[in-house]
Amino acid sequence: MKLGKKVFVGLGIIVGFGGAALASSVDVEASQLYRAYNPNTGEHLYTQNKNEIPFVTRAGWRSEGNAWLAPDKGTAVYRMFNPNRGGDHHYTINTNEVNMLKGKGWRYEGISWRSGGSTPVYRLYNPNAQSGAHHFTKSTYERDNLKKHGWRYEGIAFYSGTTAATPSTPTPKPTPTPKPEQPAQEKWVFIVWYEPNHPEDSSYRIERGDKVFNTQVEATNWIDKYAKDILVNHDVTGNWGTIEVKASDLN
Repeated sequence: MKLGKKVFVGLGIIVGFGGAALASSVDVEASQLYRAYNPNTGEHLYTQNKNEIPFVTRAGWRSEGNAWLAPDKGTAVYRMFNPNRGGDHHYTINTNEVNMLKGKGWRYEGISWRSGGSTPVYRLYNPNAQSGAHHFTKSTYERDNLKKHGWRYEGIAFYSGTTAATPSTPTPKPTPTPKPEQPAQEKWVFIVWYEPNHPEDSSYRIERGDKVFNTQVEATNWIDKYAKDILVNHDVTGNWGTIEVKASDLN
């Protein structure tokens, strides 16, 4: 069986800070958002600037891979920075909250990304934290786990996903044409690539490799269970895998 062209890559998982998050499938109208964690302050950083991640990791942060997809169009998400108490970033679509934080000494750092789509991103608050008091995740598993550890659920912060472009004029109906000769049949296979990153302790014996599934549901269920097993059994941060969907020529 000869593998054909890659169609898309998606469904990345993030393990760390108490949960696993599944990202949406890649689309040309969305940009990837990256996530990093500061073990000294408890803060998470979310950014579309991939170059910002290696910069902060050199300062002691841990890269946690992909967070979610942010659409190119939608409601602005503002980024704020508190220079006090070790530094802290906050993200909000609420201009009243922006102005309130500015009045308390926070610095406005502009629009960080856009909110849009159908997948909610949840906001939680840690009343005991001096820095990193707010956390954002699209994972219900991570959300519920943090709630069990004393975090307060504050609802949906923004949305993840893509936004469809609205055509300026209706698309004309195509003229019926004779059906062409049917091409060779294609079968979609879902290939899970997984390779946890745990350099600090080589005693973690976490399975690596790839698996092939016939349906996206099977692949998604497997990688979700894989992520949760890593979390429960090893408490590893920064581990992730991807699912690739490829066309296979049966001839």
